[in-house]
Amino acid sequence: MNSDFICFRKHLFKDSIYQIDIQNEQLRLTDITSGKPKYIIQLDWSVEISWNITNQEQAFGLKVNQKFKWFYAKSQTIQNMKKQLQKHVTSTDFNLFYTLTTHQSKGQNLNEYEVLYKTDNTVDLVAKCIQKDQLDDQNIIFGELNILKLLNHPSLPVFEEFFFTQGTYYIIMEKIQGEKLSTILNTSKISLNLRLIQSIILECLQVLQYLESIQVLHRDISPDNIIYDQQNKKKTVKLINFSNSVKFGTGLKICGTPGYIAPEILLEQQYGYECDMFSLGCVFYKLLVKKDLFNGNTLAEILQENKKCILNLKNLQLFRIPNSAQDLLIRMLEANPKQRISVFQALKHPFINDSLKLSISNQNSQRNFNQNRSERNIIKKDLLSFHSEKQKFVDELEEDYFQNELPPMCEIPVMNSVKGGQRINFDSIDDNDTKFRSVISKSTG
Repeated sequence: MNSDFICFRKHLFKDSIYQIDIQNEQLRLTDITSGKPKYIIQLDWSVEISWNITNQEQAFGLKVNQKFKWFYAKSQTIQNMKKQLQKHVTSTDFNLFYTLTTHQSKGQNLNEYEVLYKTDNTVDLVAKCIQKDQLDDQNIIFGELNILKLLNHPSLPVFEEFFFTQGTYYIIMEKIQGEKLSTILNTSKISLNLRLIQSIILECLQVLQYLESIQVLHRDISPDNIIYDQQNKKKTVKLINFSNSVKFGTGLKICGTPGYIAPEILLEQQYGYECDMFSLGCVFYKLLVKKDLFNGNTLAEILQENKKCILNLKNLQLFRIPNSAQDLLIRMLEANPKQRISVFQALKHPFINDSLKLSISNQNSQRNFNQNRSERNIIKKDLLSFHSEKQKFVDELEEDYFQNELPPMCEIPVMNSVKGGQRINFDSIDDNDTKFRSVISKSTG
């Protein structure tokens, strides 16, 4: 950040004039008379700034040297300052800038609302509202904010600014269009054919590649945290909810959604980027089979199965799923993180690449056949005279797996399962499951 503004402090006899400089995570107020910095404030979420934009004389206020002080400046200077600081400090005046409107969702310890800009009443943002007394440690929310301000990818949410007003934290984010994968799976709003699943997994892998480049672990990839939007001409996937995210190597605690947690996390081992690949593998399985990979009658039972990581993937052979998709899934769900497929390898896997090329080739072939029916019949007769393996190729050519919807729910073999994808809620775990109650809450760093 770079800035060169002027502000002043009111005094009885003579006002003090300062040059404002914002850079290197510092706010410096330099006395223009002496040329020496008068105030140096290290920028972090513990710094709270108030804004006065309603009076004729606009100002910003903050605590310096244990005293709260107002600094007056031109309106344009105040606006520019707020824009530069909003992803680095806490503002205190949510109600001065926004109005809460439609309630969007409710989660553990938070509510989400659409918000209106008070200046022009536009709606393209949401506010995650968290009561301070619901948090054991405010550093938890500060950690999430430190991750959010790093994100810069089309498949990740855009963070705007952060407020703390009258005991409530407000995280202002872009409003994301679309449906959660969990909702799509439960309601069958969208036909999940293999081409769509391939597209979703490809975009998720690209997100994991980006997160690895900025050294971030998401640690809670599940159908609840993946949004699919088909409203626009270009279908998009977004990974949301970074409340459990962390920089690589910092705070390796047990966290995530039961049934989607990498086994090394539950075994309290050192873990890295591979844990997100395993979680995405669990999502991949759910998209293909429409069933949870790990099942149980209680959250504790699901966690036990998740921890054991004993996989039964034989059911995949009962579906019209290419071998390349099965192979990628098996590699993603490898229990040993050292042997699990990497993001780089997964993006080069045949299911992500060769299958797509084959599908495009199939479409072109079908289009050419339709243009001249008689020519198509001649070609088919010629092909039918070839070797039996040539005949098999013709069959595969005309049956494009990627254009067929997966079998409906009623045709899927019945397996013992419960509704999965629930986040850990200790109150919902049976009192006899004390072993898991203690393990899940334990932090290893």
